Amino acid sequence: MTQYKDLVEQRKEELAQEKLDKQVTSIDCRYANGKWTKMIVCYGSGKQVTQYNDKRKKDKVEWL
Repeated sequence: MTQYKDLVEQRKEELAQEKLDKQVTSIDCRYANGKWTKMIVCYGSGKQVTQYNDKRKKDKVEWL
């Protein structure tokens, strides 16, 4: 049983890091004429996702 102890510890660390990566740190929503045009969501891992209300524009993912 002790042969798997290192693997279990490594997986626990990975899960803890994933939890931090999925944590939302800030949300910025921009409005124009009463409708939202752009929403920026920042995560704990440094990932920043920009969503546009205009369906012709694709969502943008950046790593800071």
